[in-house]
Amino acid sequence: MHILLIPSWYKTKKEPFMGTFFEEQARATMKLGHQAGVLYPAYFPPAELFSGKGTQVDSFDDNGLPTSRVFVQTKIPRSRRLNYQSFCKRVASVFDRYVGQHGKPDIIHAHSVFYGGIAAWHIANRYDIPLVITEHLTAYIMGTISHDYDRQLARDIFNGADASLIVSENFKGDIEKEMGIGSHVFRVVHNMVADLFFEDLRVKPFQVASEPFILFTNSFLLPRKNHKLIFDMLRVLLDRKLNVRLRVGGDGMLRDELKRYAKEIGIDDHVEFLGGLTRRQVKEQVSDSHAFVLASFYETFGVVLIESLACGRPVITTDSGGPRDFINDSNGEIVREFSPGKMAAAVERVLRRYDEFDQQAISRSCFDRFNEKRIAGALESVYRDVLAKRREA
Repeated sequence: MHILLIPSWYKTKKEPFMGTFFEEQARATMKLGHQAGVLYPAYFPPAELFSGKGTQVDSFDDNGLPTSRVFVQTKIPRSRRLNYQSFCKRVASVFDRYVGQHGKPDIIHAHSVFYGGIAAWHIANRYDIPLVITEHLTAYIMGTISHDYDRQLARDIFNGADASLIVSENFKGDIEKEMGIGSHVFRVVHNMVADLFFEDLRVKPFQVASEPFILFTNSFLLPRKNHKLIFDMLRVLLDRKLNVRLRVGGDGMLRDELKRYAKEIGIDDHVEFLGGLTRRQVKEQVSDSHAFVLASFYETFGVVLIESLACGRPVITTDSGGPRDFINDSNGEIVREFSPGKMAAAVERVLRRYDEFDQQAISRSCFDRFNEKRIAGALESVYRDVLAKRREA
């Protein structure tokens, strides 16, 4: 089977850590004996006409994974339809080149409608190729996909794809309600944890009297990730005379603001900003911490959380939706209120009962549900179902 992934975001030279789980999914599919490729189309609206991005195409072999990236600058003000048509036409020309080099795919698997899914929908219809789409975007729930044309286009794609997938039960219910989509449209296939995170499990003990309790968080430094709540929580813990340290992985638009804020509230000596991390560096940081903390307003799933569970570490997370599928008393805490005091209380409970967490069991449970082979196998089953239905039609 030949599967072409068309993600809506992906790694670039400037952003080497973007969309790593799409690459991991493609490589997991290859481990099952299938052919895979990646076509990443980046859409730039007319508002970015003078940004200097322009239209670029970059095709290469990424350690055995054929990869093409196309950056498309659209130019027509106030016309989504025409700009999307122009975008799709340009992406289709890169698809033609991909087919000439690697053959026509049996399945196109797009990740998120905006904007890879739009191009994938066009190509799938034009060339009569089955389309699977997985939605990940919080934007539907956060209210940033609000234009009537965009919302109707998304509904058309979800309803018209050969299979529409969603990454958590909570997100499924939320998007059905928000977008007026029937409960029969989506099926849940969770995200996977890369095999790397299960390698060489290191059980980390905690000595209350002799060492700091190390918290780790890792995400893009964006407003939705709500890092200030974590910082305010740390302030509360320090005021309670608890020996706690925080390590912050990731980079983004709020980096400088968050560094200033840490200094402003007097926690800067207890916070270490690590910058963007490779996958192996993320694993090392998780393994060197006692617990993982996340304070997002909304998560469709929460890959960083299952990566921590894979390493045997309990997690403390806000009630952001997706984590409800897999966080429980045996592996961490979900904080129902977005308050520093409630977050601090949850961290303190985890700290006080740290020896009760069976780190090996946490890792095993995560492996049983989210390992590469299991999730890739679930996707393979979807692909085979889609192809069988096409043959019967």
